[in-house]
Amino acid sequence: MAITDNKKYTKEQIYNLLEEVKGKTLGEVDKSHQFDRTQKSEKITGIAGDVIEQSVFGYNRDSDQECDMEIDGVLTELKTTGVRIPKNLLKRVKSKTGDAYNIYLGAKEGISITRVTFEPTIQTDFETSHFWEKSQHLLIVFYEYKSYGKVTASGYANFPIVDYCYNSFSSEEKAKLQNDWEIVRDYLQDIYTEYQDTDSRNEHLIGFTHILRPQLLLIELVPGFKRRGTGAYQKPRYRLKKTFVDYIVHGHFDKSRAKNEIALKDSFSSFAQLDARCQALSLKYKGMTLPELKDALGIEGNMKNIASTCVIRMFGTKCKRLNQISDFTKAGIIAKTITITPKGKKTEDMKLAHIDFEEWTNQDADFEDSDVYSYFFEHSFLCPIFCEYDANDPSKTTFEGFKRFSFDDDFIENEVRRTWEDSRNLIHRNELVWEYKYNKQGEKLINGSGAYKGAPNLPKSSNYNVFFRGGSSVSNNKTRTECVNGVRMLPQFFWLKGSYITNKLKEIPFI
Repeated sequence: MAITDNKKYTKEQIYNLLEEVKGKTLGEVDKSHQFDRTQKSEKITGIAGDVIEQSVFGYNRDSDQECDMEIDGVLTELKTTGVRIPKNLLKRVKSKTGDAYNIYLGAKEGISITRVTFEPTIQTDFETSHFWEKSQHLLIVFYEYKSYGKVTASGYANFPIVDYCYNSFSSEEKAKLQNDWEIVRDYLQDIYTEYQDTDSRNEHLIGFTHILRPQLLLIELVPGFKRRGTGAYQKPRYRLKKTFVDYIVHGHFDKSRAKNEIALKDSFSSFAQLDARCQALSLKYKGMTLPELKDALGIEGNMKNIASTCVIRMFGTKCKRLNQISDFTKAGIIAKTITITPKGKKTEDMKLAHIDFEEWTNQDADFEDSDVYSYFFEHSFLCPIFCEYDANDPSKTTFEGFKRFSFDDDFIENEVRRTWEDSRNLIHRNELVWEYKYNKQGEKLINGSGAYKGAPNLPKSSNYNVFFRGGSSVSNNKTRTECVNGVRMLPQFFWLKGSYITNKLKEIPFI
């Protein structure tokens, strides 16, 4: 891969160029007048990257599969990506500046790497693939996406450049990326081998990105492979998952993160390896009661979340929560201990993610571009299962094994979309109201804090598998800090209905 002299830099040169623009907005550094194009059209993708490439580094954007630059003799790809403060953390950053502010920044989205190779001769070697050439060494420039709604291209001019970093993947991360890439390669190779006719091949490729999604740890394929109205086919790109980019972002801005995360001693590079690990643990510990597990795992004392602690020790780590394990965080795996009865009942509703209402109030927002779509699309669940034989005697509770599931396309398109659309309709039609609770005499009920009981008429668990619920045990005028259409409420979270989880787990065999 040949790099022209105007794209060769030293790290010192990179440092000088980027330090000069840190803190300035994209509009302020736009010497190449990229934002002039927005006068003719507001639908311009990648304008932030265009500004960095052409105004900071002085070279034109191209669509070549070659790396963008060479830094101290190392081929490097330049990526510009948005970061922002999650809305549920805004209170924490009040009056904070600089590093104290930046540690709360998270990834807005994943990072696109390169096109998926579709030529008949599929690339066979990961080390020489376009994907690895373009991702092995990254120069990532972060700008703050200072909005929680959809912004037109011209709006990017107001976003400040925050920082930059050089990123090279660890051997463990490389192994995961390689396995993901090989899964895609093998699938495509099988299709190209079986179907020599181009039309037949393309027909059998439709939807393949959705088929492979549950198998991929760190990358995703977007957009989906489908036929456009013109007859041409929409082809995907490799993109680092938002969960993985979020991990990179937090690692850059919060140097103390290592204190709060744990890496598995024996990592896994695929879901198949994780499943094999879980299967081995099940064979070893299945049927043991909680006291027996404590003895076998060397756990002392009586802990509130003893079941979760037992699972943590099974994996050979010591931390407070399963979701502190970095191997899970990178891949968007949510580890959730589930306790059921012998008949498979008693699964509680599951709290998921905070709701950003600014996105929901935007009438132009698309479901596929929403944070809620991204959440359900990118996350999966690893569930250690315990069976409670006596609610009054935890010593009889036994470990049963592991189950793992992700949200399929039907669930996202039907259940998640229904919740998203119905709640947005309430907001946009100004039909969102506060519903008080009354006793038999028609009097408003009062909760323990002295406030009237009630909740907004957002989707409830009675009619939805994905529903809304407040994120505090105390509901009063002080804790009802969220306000939508003049209706004050607790900060709202997505929840997954317990009965849905119960039925889902019944369908899934133990690993």
